[in-house]
Amino acid sequence: MTFRYDKRIILNELSLQFPQGGFCSILGPNGSGKTTLLKCMAGLLKPDSGTVALNGKPLSGYKMMELAREIAYVPQYQEVVFDIDVFDYVMLGRNPYQTPWEMERPEDKEIAEEMLIKCNVHHHREKRIQELSGGERQRVMIARAMAQQAGVMLLDEPLSNLDVTHKFEIMDILRQLNEERGTTILIILHDLPIAKAYSKQALLLKEGEMLHFGEKNEVLTEGLIRKCFDLSDQHTVSGEGFITKKLY
Repeated sequence: MTFRYDKRIILNELSLQFPQGGFCSILGPNGSGKTTLLKCMAGLLKPDSGTVALNGKPLSGYKMMELAREIAYVPQYQEVVFDIDVFDYVMLGRNPYQTPWEMERPEDKEIAEEMLIKCNVHHHREKRIQELSGGERQRVMIARAMAQQAGVMLLDEPLSNLDVTHKFEIMDILRQLNEERGTTILIILHDLPIAKAYSKQALLLKEGEMLHFGEKNEVLTEGLIRKCFDLSDQHTVSGEGFITKKLY
């Protein structure tokens, strides 16, 4: 798969297959094509060449609502321009399972309530979403995506606005989804220790090309991390993925 913005190549001849039920962290420097890759996989962008397929079927072969039952996407930032309360926003995740004129079903409300509780934002359920902090809004967005109950969840830096406690809360929720429901998780991260702790697989991207993809212990090695992020001898990479730099 290749993708260009104007004439600039963003993704260059990527060819890979993510395993069903996997938990893959996507890592790489800024500008390496991570977000573009996720948008192509969500069907939001169309590659210039190549095909994105789900369960052996090209994304172009899915109807919109059908694809929404298969893939849930959490962008890095989503501005909510309409006035809506938190509960109703999470209920939007149930739209793929409803006909246009269908009333909200009790089971849809139960699922929305469950996801609000799991993401620790149930106490905000009656607030307007514009009233929330960045971290609170991020957890609500994840709750909406979880309410879709899709087989694949794509998350673009979902931890960026969260404090340390909530980072681990969200990663624990995603691991539970992965292990108990078999949800395939593809997540863009900048936190190498968290990627090492939670991932099963890892993908390293650099300048739009795949540097390495596979089981996390094969990918998140000192040598590959140094190569991907252009680390100098002044940087130390620990076995857990922590990167430090000598100050003298």
